[in-house]
Amino acid sequence: MAETNGKKWPSLGRGTLTRGRPSFLTRTATDDAGELLRRSSLPPVIESHVPNYGATSTLIKARQPVSQPPPSNDGQADLQHTSSSPKQSLLGRKKDNKATDLEAGLDDKKEQENSKSSAKPAPTSNKLGTFSGVFVPTSLNVLSILMFIRFGFILGQAGLLGMLGLLVVAYLINLVTTLSISAVASNGTVRGGGAYYLISRSLGAEFGGSIGIVSYLGFVLNTGMNAVGLVDCLIYNFGNDSGIWSNWLPETGWYPYLWSTCVVIFCVMICLAGSALFSRASNGLLLILLIATFSIPVSALMVHPFKRPGHLRQYTHFTGISLKTLRENLLPRFTKGANGSQTKDQRETWSNMFGILFPATGGIFAGASMSGDLKSPSRSIPSGTLYGILLTFVSYTLVITAMAASITRLTFYKNVNVVQDVNTSEVLVLLGEVATTSFSVLMGIVCVSIPLLPFHLRGPGRRHFSNVVNQFK
Repeated sequence: MAETNGKKWPSLGRGTLTRGRPSFLTRTATDDAGELLRRSSLPPVIESHVPNYGATSTLIKARQPVSQPPPSNDGQADLQHTSSSPKQSLLGRKKDNKATDLEAGLDDKKEQENSKSSAKPAPTSNKLGTFSGVFVPTSLNVLSILMFIRFGFILGQAGLLGMLGLLVVAYLINLVTTLSISAVASNGTVRGGGAYYLISRSLGAEFGGSIGIVSYLGFVLNTGMNAVGLVDCLIYNFGNDSGIWSNWLPETGWYPYLWSTCVVIFCVMICLAGSALFSRASNGLLLILLIATFSIPVSALMVHPFKRPGHLRQYTHFTGISLKTLRENLLPRFTKGANGSQTKDQRETWSNMFGILFPATGGIFAGASMSGDLKSPSRSIPSGTLYGILLTFVSYTLVITAMAASITRLTFYKNVNVVQDVNTSEVLVLLGEVATTSFSVLMGIVCVSIPLLPFHLRGPGRRHFSNVVNQFK
């Protein structure tokens, strides 16, 4: 028999607790009940204490309503209250509280469903990623119309080694510029404005403003050059006098300027539709351009050798992949009066060749100029621009090598559009020319409107214009 304060209690067996102190289940039920009472909306409660029954007894907190009288100080009554009453009353309260919590949870769930059904859907972001926002514009802008209508002229004058050397120098300049832009873009917040924003935030408004004006003029002239290049390709195939497919497009007088103006207006309408349509159009144009570009080395392997004298088509001698032709085109051999030359009375020079080739490798700012439409400009601009440069360098190297190994030097002197004449599909080359010129015109319009035009359809142009003005205040 256990004895507590002079009272004897029956033994409950080996390893059990005495009735004189609260059991583990009692303490657990009390704690759970107190937690449920704190969560529920019951009236305020007060705490009552159980007297100390021995040195090892603990304090038990039992919550009761305020209106209930405090428990008796008698030890026996307190003991009965501790041993029997908490288990029954607290379990009952626990069930009631669970029911109350369940009803409250159902009500909250109904309110959340009603709020979700009545709330408007969250607007989706139209921002562009690395591929569509930087890689595609950079690749399309670098793969120029000059590859189709001027690479043969440069290759005939400078030779394979000379042209590859000029290409490496041009890409080293672009690589250093790209690394500089990447360092600025990855070390701070990048917003709309492209190269102007990056330069003005790193070097100041004076340098940024002057370079921004030069960049603006460069984009304007590049837009005009590509529009004229597109019209030249159309006149070469459909002109009244020089068309090789049909003769329905007027090409004399002011007509070339009219067609160029129509091209620019059409591209402006596409740009006004927003960056989403521009991005979708860019992906399709890149696919067409890459197929047309890689068709040049494929044609060098597949097309049978032929020789065509110059009638409606200019002189063409295609030998296929030949080591003899490659050796003939290996070293530079400058001439004067070649087809496509602007200096009729003097021989070509290295500076002339580099001046023609370098614009074909430019356009690396196309991705940076889209900074206002990018999700993460700090990450997208460096990676997208570098991958675009790598792709275009490999493409140019394959095209130049394939042309030098399959087309004679006399053909380069006499036929400026030899790439289309020796291709497996002349239509595919024409589509590639249309794709690269159209995108370059689109890109020129977008890049000009981002930093300087105040009335951009989607609003960023107006904010960028105000930022430019604020820099000079």
